[in-house]
Amino acid sequence: MNPKEIKLLIDSLGNALNRLYIYPDQAALMVQNIKKNYKKGMYNTIKDRSELCFRLINDLKQVHKDDHLSMVYDPEFASSLETPMSDEAKQQNFEADLKNHRESNFSFIKTEILPGNIGYLRWDGFSWFIEEAKPTFNAAFQFVGNCKALIIDMRNNGGGSPQMVLQTASYFFEQKTRWNDIVDRNMDTVKGWTDPSVSNFKLNMPVYILTSKYTFSGAEDFTYGMQQVKRATIVGDTTGGGAHPTGSFSIGQGFILDIPTHRSPNIISKTDWEGTGVRPDFAVSSEEALQQAQKLIFTDFLSKTTDERERRMLQWNLTSLENRSLLTKQLQEGTIKLTNEVLLSYCGEYHPSEPNTGIPVMTIVLKDNNLYRRYEGSQDLLLIPISSTKFVYTDDSGRTMDFEKESNLVLSNQRGTFTLTNKR
Repeated sequence: MNPKEIKLLIDSLGNALNRLYIYPDQAALMVQNIKKNYKKGMYNTIKDRSELCFRLINDLKQVHKDDHLSMVYDPEFASSLETPMSDEAKQQNFEADLKNHRESNFSFIKTEILPGNIGYLRWDGFSWFIEEAKPTFNAAFQFVGNCKALIIDMRNNGGGSPQMVLQTASYFFEQKTRWNDIVDRNMDTVKGWTDPSVSNFKLNMPVYILTSKYTFSGAEDFTYGMQQVKRATIVGDTTGGGAHPTGSFSIGQGFILDIPTHRSPNIISKTDWEGTGVRPDFAVSSEEALQQAQKLIFTDFLSKTTDERERRMLQWNLTSLENRSLLTKQLQEGTIKLTNEVLLSYCGEYHPSEPNTGIPVMTIVLKDNNLYRRYEGSQDLLLIPISSTKFVYTDDSGRTMDFEKESNLVLSNQRGTFTLTNKR
């Protein structure tokens, strides 16, 4: 691009920001900065249009950081924005977009029941096709409807439709509840409210939301709203910090500018998460967030129960969780290494020390430098060491075997601990 074209672009970019950006005072300062840089000739040697986009946006953000503000060179998209679309073309685009959203299951990735009757939901975006997505969300939410607690995984959710955020949040409230508002640069406000009528059932269990630095925009809207009304506990990393709804605008010569045109203040905090992110209630790395949420759930239930049977089960859930964590660590790092001589000393046939325990006779065998549990009618099950004497089953149950002195083996599972004796 020659200097004349660059100046035309900068003027157009500046006009768009001054006319549309959510903060007029910050827009003026940002525009002033890039015009100053242009006069110094800082953009004249840039030949690649994508690089020019990067430099201009970076210089704008040096004045005021806003991760929703972006710019690309896309003549085809720019032309579509500049040219009125026929009704037929609009319908074709609608159908194509809907097809893509259906094929991605409206960004809904996973729903399952974790140990201890803990529900787990993950969706990675808030679809703009609200009515079309509703059966998918209904089915997923009903699947976890009988769980004792619910974990919602927002660690890979980059946002989407504010209307879908409200629709989704409405499953968690029996009454209309004030949500994050939408405010434009003229202070015109659309108040946000959840709507209990969106479904004929509600999810009333405790909710834990997992976050990461990639949790952004609409996902932050959902997380922040749930946190502020104390409907959810947030576990993980501080989120990306994008609170401004954005629109795409052609600014000429094939360039597209994404401009934040609104903000999302919360009625309780009187502010939003722009630039700061949503701060978790329990800060851990995003990789540790799922295990930490499960630990918090079991610990909370354990502190409240008066039922001895439930207490034992909750304590086992915590123990099992820790065992599975140690198993994962050992499989990844392999820090505990035992010689074949030690492993052979654990091999043999083990019998329950007491009758009527329901524990079968077990044989411990060595294969390919690993211990396996074997008994009649079952496949051999690999055992992984988490100490010099203690091994975890690899069936995701969290059960352990501890080879004690005097040829005893202590088996731990959800029913308790059982001693078996080696009958060599």
